[in-house]
Amino acid sequence: MRIYNTLPGKKEKFVPQEAGIVKMYVCGITPYDKSHLGHARTFVSFDFIRRYLLFKGFKVTFVQNITDIDDKIIKRAKQRKVLPLELSKKYSKMYEKEEKELGIMKPDFAPKVSENIPKIIELIKRIEKNGFCYTTKSGVYFDVLKFKEYGKLSHQSTEKIRAGARVEVDETKKNPHDFALWKLEEEPGATFDSPWGKGRPGWHIECSAMSTSILGDTLDIHGGARDLIFPHHENEICQSEAGTGKPFVKYWLHTGFLTVNKEKMAKSLGNFITIEEGLKKYKSQQIRMFFALSHYRSPIDFSEDAICAAGNSLNTLHSAIKAARTYPLPAKGSGNLQKEAINAEKEFVAAMDDDFDSPNAFAALFLLAKRISGECSDGTAGKNEALIAAEKLEKLLSVFGLGPKEKEKKGINKKKIEEMLRKRDEAREKKDYAASDKIRDELEKQGIVVEDRKDGKTVWRNK
Repeated sequence: MRIYNTLPGKKEKFVPQEAGIVKMYVCGITPYDKSHLGHARTFVSFDFIRRYLLFKGFKVTFVQNITDIDDKIIKRAKQRKVLPLELSKKYSKMYEKEEKELGIMKPDFAPKVSENIPKIIELIKRIEKNGFCYTTKSGVYFDVLKFKEYGKLSHQSTEKIRAGARVEVDETKKNPHDFALWKLEEEPGATFDSPWGKGRPGWHIECSAMSTSILGDTLDIHGGARDLIFPHHENEICQSEAGTGKPFVKYWLHTGFLTVNKEKMAKSLGNFITIEEGLKKYKSQQIRMFFALSHYRSPIDFSEDAICAAGNSLNTLHSAIKAARTYPLPAKGSGNLQKEAINAEKEFVAAMDDDFDSPNAFAALFLLAKRISGECSDGTAGKNEALIAAEKLEKLLSVFGLGPKEKEKKGINKKKIEEMLRKRDEAREKKDYAASDKIRDELEKQGIVVEDRKDGKTVWRNK
């Protein structure tokens, strides 16, 4: 496997620290409001990556934090006249429900800032002992100029960072780009004791403290959206390595943005669509397929047409699987489908091993689906080989959490459907096409798709 590592800015062979074991951390939500589809793009993409690593046989420990104490949360809580943890708990629970609906696997660990204050304080004390921070009347600050490799992730010099960085304005700091490890501010519901005084953690320190306390000083994979490269992930590196003296992360992975009219989807721009809204309008598998058809590092421009097209593409793959399962012929067949299935898996794995190249992985699946549907329609496939090929297709789709959902629709009566199809066949033999079409339409209203195959057989499936 080769994956693109943001740190060197190139693809590298993937070799975790321990053979067969992957320690993986992804930056999670700051629940001051509803999460949007831009967040979903990142979290679903890392769900794909996690699932593929499991498919490859790795044991993956997956950690994703919840930033339940933050300046944005405090500001919004004041506006709503509630305590910060009340607000963040409300939106955290909402995201957990949406995460499940989107088919995202639950993290093995989901640490919260409010529950890890002692660990955060301990890391700051280590950074202080090693001489990388200083204290002022407003807080404890990391001294960026003392960390010689600052800027190595974002590939910027300290001078360039000084000129254009997003910085916290504070006249007590030595340098504008030094950042807070601990803020000496007292806010109702967001104040904790520390050796430096009452206050709360800065934004960046939480991820370093919580990830290393669970996974150890060095992580195999750290992920997040592209906009976190600087300053968040850059700051995570310097504070972690200043505290432990060890490399913080082997492989840095970053997702491209979800855009609207080529502009990043963001709450600050007001152009976002919440996950809640998205799930009301589209099926969760439509949304997952929409993300899967683009490379995780590429930007995706959101549109209703694109999501609907993705759903149709997924239906094509599911239809091939259902065609094989309802295929009645016991014919021996040519054996081509089994070979096609073997080749499809090889091409799928080759694509995914190349920096999780999902578009090319799906190209192999679409070709296999086309062959399955074609031979089932022509009646040239053997029953067993059609099923074997379909099982392979379903197995590979499941890597993306996109296998067919087999729940029967309420109210479906198989015997009644078979009886209706028998009457339809009789109508067709009599060339009473009006009666035939009427039965097809009645079944369509019940969510049943009728397919007339080239071999003369009629099959049905759920929509």
